Amino acid sequence: MKKVLFAILFMLSLISCEKYPLDSKSFEQDANLFVNTSISGKSPVSRAQKPLSELCSKISFALYNNGERVKSISQSADNNGFGSIAVKILPGTYTLLVVGHSTSANATTTDIQKISFSGKVSDTFVYSEEIEIGEEPLTINAEAVRNVAMFQLNITDDIPAEVSRLKFYYTGGSSSFDATTKAGSVNSRQTEYRDANPSKKTYEIFTFPHNTGDDKLKITISALDDADNVIAERVLTDVGVETGFITRCSLSLFDGAEGGNNQQVDISITADDKWKGVRDYIPY
Repeated sequence: MKKVLFAILFMLSLISCEKYPLDSKSFEQDANLFVNTSISGKSPVSRAQKPLSELCSKISFALYNNGERVKSISQSADNNGFGSIAVKILPGTYTLLVVGHSTSANATTTDIQKISFSGKVSDTFVYSEEIEIGEEPLTINAEAVRNVAMFQLNITDDIPAEVSRLKFYYTGGSSSFDATTKAGSVNSRQTEYRDANPSKKTYEIFTFPHNTGDDKLKITISALDDADNVIAERVLTDVGVETGFITRCSLSLFDGAEGGNNQQVDISITADDKWKGVRDYIPY
């Protein structure tokens, strides 16, 4: 009897490490957990949903038992069945994690309290809930929520032709998050580069705010040429960011003149892919 039980557990462990296509009829018949993902705005006006696969290029699924990850699956937009999974797992109580993002690397989900992306942060959506799996098939429609803040730079003057990219170096936020709280879990020094174009005036960066809910970033924006020489630079302090909000800053980067205005624009979420609002930051 012990040998038979060991053989069953061994076969299940092999299954848990494999990725099966969603259209595998034989596997679907054997699966006891099905997960479909969407993104939903928590607006009292609307509960509109959109497939998470339309907002992200990568989705990671993970199951944890008593804090230990027992299964993980990563998908890319070109995978068959992107945005849904069908898996076989032993009955029990688990925490299901779904992370949608668009960074080049897969999410690191080994520690549920420190989900990271090789130091990079894109627009990110997360679902994390405790589930009970039994012998009968269980279908979960996981509604993920946005758990990042965006800083949006609008350049009001002309971008010189010799500028090839912009460098954003910022502190005060986090490049990893705790999936149990959906808040930033480390104090990061983040660096992002964006290719510059004279016709492109808007650039965006992201961070995971901490539990305080209103982090203050210090952002150094450097305009670089092909040899990484600094053409122009601005330092912004006390830039408030909050989960689900865009902090928008309009400035003249190359001649020192201030741009933008001090109007705050609040956007009500009426669809799942809308930000909670926009707050203007006026540089000193």
